[in-house]
Amino acid sequence: MEFEIFSRDIIDYSTKFAPSIYHFDCSSVENQLRRENKIPLYLMKVVSKYLKITGILLIVSSFGINAFSQSQVNAFVDHSGQLNYSSLDFWFSRKLKESSLLSGNTISLYGVGKVDPTSDIYDLNLKDGKSPWSTSNIYTKMVLDIGNTRVFPEKRMNGSCCRLETAIRKDNIVGLKVEVLIAGTLFLGEMIEPVKGLKDPLKNVNQGIPFSKKPRAIKFDYKYKVGNKRVKAVYSVEPAEGPDEAEFCLILEKRWEDKNGNVFATRIGGARQFFTGSVDQWINGATFPVSYGNITTLPEYDAKTMGLIPGSGVVFVKNSRNEMVPLVETGWGKPEDIPTHLILYFTSSYQGVQYIGSTESVFWVDNIELIY
Repeated sequence: MEFEIFSRDIIDYSTKFAPSIYHFDCSSVENQLRRENKIPLYLMKVVSKYLKITGILLIVSSFGINAFSQSQVNAFVDHSGQLNYSSLDFWFSRKLKESSLLSGNTISLYGVGKVDPTSDIYDLNLKDGKSPWSTSNIYTKMVLDIGNTRVFPEKRMNGSCCRLETAIRKDNIVGLKVEVLIAGTLFLGEMIEPVKGLKDPLKNVNQGIPFSKKPRAIKFDYKYKVGNKRVKAVYSVEPAEGPDEAEFCLILEKRWEDKNGNVFATRIGGARQFFTGSVDQWINGATFPVSYGNITTLPEYDAKTMGLIPGSGVVFVKNSRNEMVPLVETGWGKPEDIPTHLILYFTSSYQGVQYIGSTESVFWVDNIELIY
């Protein structure tokens, strides 16, 4: 077709005259093509539609294989390299009115960030687009709408901190008795809602955000009370072996995607810590170094907790096709490698995603800071 002859010129001009893929202006490209007589007038209507499609494709392609734009990376980080809202002083709340067949209560689903005070708080899609933080405060749809809150803002000095707690929710859903343990978890990424079942809960958690910096350490304030007796609660409650542990984990990765939509990564750096027992007073400014490169030769290396994914735990991420896929780390990066993504989470029960933990476990976190 005659139109195909001009397609390369259109793409070349689209790239030249659009200031960036995030500010793609079809009209400016059309006008330039007209001035230079690149496209016959009778084809301009077709070209106009093609430009709109080209603009979309350019934007989509920026998220493609091994391509992570600086705009993405900077979306959740301030000028000093700190994660937005990492002071944990800013919170908002979505409201969910449960059926009288359940609690009949209005549930507050707290999130980290800011929203317009005039926003519809009953809009379950309400969020702050600048906040990288998500929580295990989830909206579940299992015949009826259910709200689960395990992450709370709690007043501390002149601001707020984050309280993560583990608890069991008991319901009778149309004759089906359900007892489910959920741990309080604060993490970087996205919770896919509504959650529609109890099978494969990790498929609802898109872990990590675009990130290209290399902090020396992570610092935060914390205290905790971790229970000794654990249970597993999915539909019914059963005892589980061993004491509970609260946890924080940081992982820096260099990710890429193959032509089939599978996502892979090399491990660039990381830090992880488990907490047992109780610390009643705040420990302020606790600092945990980030280790870079191949850490398997370190004396403290433990493959079960420090090894590559999925050997040390299953992680799901969203690929460029908007599909949730398992992440596979293929090896250790070099110390000089630059990451593309950051995984970071804090949780009151380290196996909470498997519905295992202690209902006595509470983990408080505040003032998260990356040290450079």
